[in-house]
Amino acid sequence: MTSSRSTPRAIAAPEPAASNPTGASRRTLLKAGAAALALAGSRRWLHPAAAQDAATATPADLCVLTPELTEGPYYLDDQLLRQDITAGKPGVPLKLRIGVTDIATCVPLANAAVDVWHCDAKGYYSGIAANRPGPDADPAIIAQAATQTFLRGIQLTDADGFAEFATIYPGWYQGRTIHIHLKVHVGGGEQDDRYQGGHVAHTGQLFFDDAISDRVFATAKAYAGRPDELRTRNADDGILGNHAAEPGFIIALTPVREDSLADGFTGTIVFGVDPTATP
Repeated sequence: MTSSRSTPRAIAAPEPAASNPTGASRRTLLKAGAAALALAGSRRWLHPAAAQDAATATPADLCVLTPELTEGPYYLDDQLLRQDITAGKPGVPLKLRIGVTDIATCVPLANAAVDVWHCDAKGYYSGIAANRPGPDADPAIIAQAATQTFLRGIQLTDADGFAEFATIYPGWYQGRTIHIHLKVHVGGGEQDDRYQGGHVAHTGQLFFDDAISDRVFATAKAYAGRPDELRTRNADDGILGNHAAEPGFIIALTPVREDSLADGFTGTIVFGVDPTATP
């Protein structure tokens, strides 16, 4: 895989209040800080929290452990290695670029498996029978989605630490803000179009700026007709909590065209993991 280095203007997100990282041990955080200080003469140590920074950030820019978040109830093992995970699902296109840093060495983590899954424009997940997106849930769609594999897949990071997916902007389901789930696996390899072996080094979730979600849901047909007054926003999400100001949680979105959302976004995010960790 290759990663894009273009730097179009990003949609700037409002600056949330600062917060301290949680979910990581003091020893691990000190280890990350020591590694960064040791390399301070030759590398930048950034927290690309602002959209204009995060949209062009690389794994070499970030040397701090990103706290883990809960896996959530809809993870399925043994997913396909594939870049395009849309499986024909309608929605605003999203080219998702996920960069991973090895915080022990402060360099990009190559050949790691980034495993992502999220709901479709109407709030349904594939491969599960427990879909309850809201009061507008359709039993026929729930039954159909349980047999499908849309919006799930794995990609290996390249030499620059990036994995790239072609997907859509996620919809919402009642009780959660807009998000994408992910895991990072290391130590395994490709076999029969799947990632086999190794261990999980990181479990987390990625999030979207509410103001951009508002625009997408108000203008794109695939998301229309839902009771949007029931949508949970970032500030009220029990999983995101106080992490919005930290690097590794809010995706920086750059529109393909400034005057139209229909052509979609490039979404870039960089986060740091400890490849020796086993959550």
